Amino acid sequence: MKYSALTWVKGTIDESLKQTRQALEQFVENSSDTAPLQQCAAWLHEIRGALGILELQTAAMLVQNIELSIKTLLSGKIENNEVTYDILMRSLVQLPNYLDHLLIIQQDIPVALLPLLNNLRALRKQPALTAAQLFTPDISVAVPHLKGGVLPNDKLKEYVLKMRAAYQKGLTVLIKNPKQPTEGLKFIYTVMQRLQQATGSSAVSKVWWVTESILEALLQKGLELNNALVNALKQIDALLKQIVEHGGVALRTAPKPLLNNLLYFAAHARSKGKMVTEVKTIFKLYESFPSEAAIQAARLTFSGPDIELMKTVITLLKDDFARVEETLDIFNRADNPSVTDLEPLVMQLKDMANTLGLLGLNLQRKIVLKQSENIQSILDGKLNPKLDNLLDIANELLNIAYALDILSVQGVHARQRLQGAAHTDFSETPQFSIVLNVVVNEAKIELAQVIQPIVTFIDEGNQDEELLEVPNRLKQVEGFLSVLSHDRAAELTFKCNHYVEKTFIKESTVPPEDKQKALADAIVGLELYLDTLAGNPMDTDEILNVVEKRLKVLTA
Repeated sequence: MKYSALTWVKGTIDESLKQTRQALEQFVENSSDTAPLQQCAAWLHEIRGALGILELQTAAMLVQNIELSIKTLLSGKIENNEVTYDILMRSLVQLPNYLDHLLIIQQDIPVALLPLLNNLRALRKQPALTAAQLFTPDISVAVPHLKGGVLPNDKLKEYVLKMRAAYQKGLTVLIKNPKQPTEGLKFIYTVMQRLQQATGSSAVSKVWWVTESILEALLQKGLELNNALVNALKQIDALLKQIVEHGGVALRTAPKPLLNNLLYFAAHARSKGKMVTEVKTIFKLYESFPSEAAIQAARLTFSGPDIELMKTVITLLKDDFARVEETLDIFNRADNPSVTDLEPLVMQLKDMANTLGLLGLNLQRKIVLKQSENIQSILDGKLNPKLDNLLDIANELLNIAYALDILSVQGVHARQRLQGAAHTDFSETPQFSIVLNVVVNEAKIELAQVIQPIVTFIDEGNQDEELLEVPNRLKQVEGFLSVLSHDRAAELTFKCNHYVEKTFIKESTVPPEDKQKALADAIVGLELYLDTLAGNPMDTDEILNVVEKRLKVLTA
């Protein structure tokens, strides 16, 4: 639900972040004027408040760390240098990409932001966070098989006192013999079972149950016994002490830090035992702790430069390509050309190759370096500067320029495809994309005028001309998508339109809140899909999967 709510404020947050980046750039250009930096902190504070209300803790944490770093820079406690600016700007670039991920995928991957968070904390000389500290599963879920009543208070204290003594004995055996832990683990396992029987379905019983699953994994060699895990087991002794002192009152809540820590270990268990598998399933640990591949893929998506920044770099790079081509053309047309006229191209091409590498175009980087070597061969007399050889160099560079055109339109998600082939089809260049961009812009204009009439009807219950025009607007969008052969998106637009026409116009009814939110998510999803056609770097399949999922809510 919190990701659905993000739909309504995402545009405002994006605009504020854009202004924040621009203000930071102003400060970099003139660091004697701190007003832009103060404005950055103010905007970030507002964004953090909005994200906090939406309970997007990781996003709010990232914004808080950016805000604190900027305030510390203002106070003069952070060095005013390029490293600081780079970390701050990368943070402001990754944040909107991260919010796009939450909106589209609707799954948080906090650990993917860990390097960025720790870079910000390092600026302020704060200790680094660990993956465990960003691990926040939903501990409120009910455990179905925890049943039974709780012992009366006087008996409970007496019983837990005995269990604590037994627990300490088992823990001592475990600590003294870490290389042969079986005896100590089995002893503690028995204590956990008995505690669960004594505390029934109370909240604290989750701690005993999750601990049992960890002990199972340890016995099955699915976890390594290390200091961090031993420290977590020591915390259980402190919990037992609280129950002895306070009785049933201490059973009402499971200590969140302790339970989070225990679940972190359970999530890492490699064994497939019944208990640890059940814990992973009930607490959805497979979702809360994704694979390393998923984490790295998310980091790649978050860290990609935004499309505007990428376009700026590409524009400068294409200017360099144009100058190289002009030099080759002048050399070819000269009556008495001198090969020394080509000498500046050697270093110029090497610099261009380095920039391509920074953009992630490693294949294109190698090709440009090869052309630099070819120019050097001409200078050394090893390669004839005849027309055919010069045309080969020019054609290779022209293909690189086409690849840059695609990257400027499609962003970071074009990288993988561009690395699969050295040559690019001309039909994929912006010349071919002119009509596409016009059509997409028209479709976005139509879709942008759909939400407000629906919101007005929900608030007031009266149909107006704008609402009656909504089906026609959605039909226009569907038609645009069909012309562009985006059939799945067109079909989902048709389904969205069918619901609007049936519910809001024919039946003139206001749907329940869950369907209102589902419809809003679907429309925003279609808008995001159109953004991908205009060059916004997002995964189209994931977007349409979310739209389809939300539309199913409308027909449920």
